[in-house]
Parts: sequence; structure tokens; C-alpha cells
Amino acid sequence: MHADDVLGLKDFFQELRLSNISLDDIRYSRIHKAILDISGKATRWPSKLIDRCDAIIDIWQAKYGDLSQLVTMLYEPGGRLHGICKPEDTSCEALLIRWLRTPGISVIPSRARRHGDLGFKPGDWWINPMFAFKDGIIDSGDPNGGIVADAASAYAVLLTDSDELSGPGPDLFRYRTRTHDRGRYRMTSARWEARFPLRVLRSDSLRSLWAPRAGVRYDGLHTVQSWSVTYDTVKKEYNYDITLKRLPGETPMTEVMVRPWAEEVEDYKEYKRLRHQARERRWPTKQHGHDISPAQNPSKTDRLDGMTSP
Repeated sequence: MHADDVLGLKDFFQELRLSNISLDDIRYSRIHKAILDISGKATRWPSKLIDRCDAIIDIWQAKYGDLSQLVTMLYEPGGRLHGICKPEDTSCEALLIRWLRTPGISVIPSRARRHGDLGFKPGDWWINPMFAFKDGIIDSGDPNGGIVADAASAYAVLLTDSDELSGPGPDLFRYRTRTHDRGRYRMTSARWEARFPLRVLRSDSLRSLWAPRAGVRYDGLHTVQSWSVTYDTVKKEYNYDITLKRLPGETPMTEVMVRPWAEEVEDYKEYKRLRHQARERRWPTKQHGHDISPAQNPSKTDRLDGMTSP
């Protein structure tokens, strides 16, 4: 750290120590997470800054209790998912029902079947594909991803698992389509509609250096540069490998890949934690001496739930 940085932080922590900051301001700003992080890494920060952080922690904990127990606000007013869903909405079906019953929320799959960025910016981020689907950038909340297409053209691709084969960087890479994804014929079509740029999104499940740390991130508009078709003699199927290139005018990937931000990763983790708790309440581990699990008692809702796991 530069000397000016240290002095600036020292003054900031001093002001923070003397301020009468409320618990709500601490919780929503998440400043306590940064203070705890600095205090807990004594070998990586100047000792004077650590001392200031320790003093802040002592004051706040004497007033508000253990800071480490302050949970991330997610469904409460001001939280990312406030008014969008509840912790008990653990399935695709439950989310769709809630959205269809909520005024002001319109879930229309055809909204994503249009060319262009649709007003989205590279770096836009969602906790999982279902929320990206709600906002209209893709036409399905399926975590397996795939191509957004109709009989006329292809419009977007959500990359997951082993979809991204290789490339010199995040701006130019090869995409292997799914065997049963009919959208691949639209991407490789000789029709003029196939020349329109596609929206490319990367999921945290994607095995790639360019995948986000959590959730789903929109990485910008790409065009199809070339493709090849090979036959896999082992799997007895054809592989369509398509080379995609980002448009030159898009936001640089160095800026895009800073997403998700720290607070977005925290929201993602809290969403998964609360979702797990809700599932535990639905399916207790023991009931009358017998093991109970979703696999042992599958229902329509349970099967749909598998479609929305982040």
C-alpha cells in the first residue's frame, strides 16, 4: 500500500470510530465485513490500521453484539430479492407462481427472443438463471443453459459446465453446442438472421477461467465467426463447435470480470444458505425413525426444483 492510502484509511477509520453509526447502516453498508476482514488478517495490514479496526469492533460489539452474527439482508426491505421472492420459494414452480401473482412482474419467455442487448450491459449479474429469465435476457431458468432460439434465429447463449472448449481469451472462444439443442441449427444457418450478434452469458458452473465466481453474468454481444461439425464415434453423435467473438465496441472484459462484486457473492451465498434451510424444513432428515429425502419422495415440485439449483 502507498503511504497516502494508509493515511487516508487511518483518517477514515478514526471518523468511523467516532461516528454514531446505526445498526441498520452497518448492516446495509456491510462495512463491518471489511472491518472484521482487516482485523482478522494481522500480517497483511499495517498495525495502526488494525488497531483502529479493533477499536471500532470493540465499540460496535459493546453496543450491538457480535458483528459476525449480522446476516446479509436479502429478502428484507433494501435486500436484493425484496419483493421478488421469499425464502420458501425453493422451486421453479414456486417462483413462477409468485411472479405471476405479483403486480408489476411480467415473466414472458418471448421477451428474450429478440436480437440485440435488450438494454442489458456487459457485467450485469444474477444469482442464478431463474432470475436472469425473470428479467428477460434468456427464455428459460434452466441451470443447464443452452441456446435461446426459435424457428427464425438464435438470440443468446448461457454457457455452463464444459460448453467453452478453448480460446486465446474471453473475447474469442469455441462453444460446443448440446446434442439435442436445436438452436445450434439457427447459429450455423446460412440465413441472414444467423449473422446477428448473440448475447453471451457465463454461469459459475462453467469450467472456464472467465466464468464468474458466483451466479450468472452477461458478457456482451458476440458474433459467430466459424463452425465445424465432427462425428464422435464413441458417443455416436455429431459435435457442433462454434467460434464466437465479442463485438469490438463492448465494455472490456477486464471491467466485466470484476463482477460479481463482493456484496453480490455474499448475496449468492446467503441465498443458497436460506434455500438450504427452507429445504431442510420441507424434508426433515428423520421422520418417525425413517430417512426422508427428496430423492425418496419425489413430487412434481421436487423435480422442477432441480431445474433452478444455482
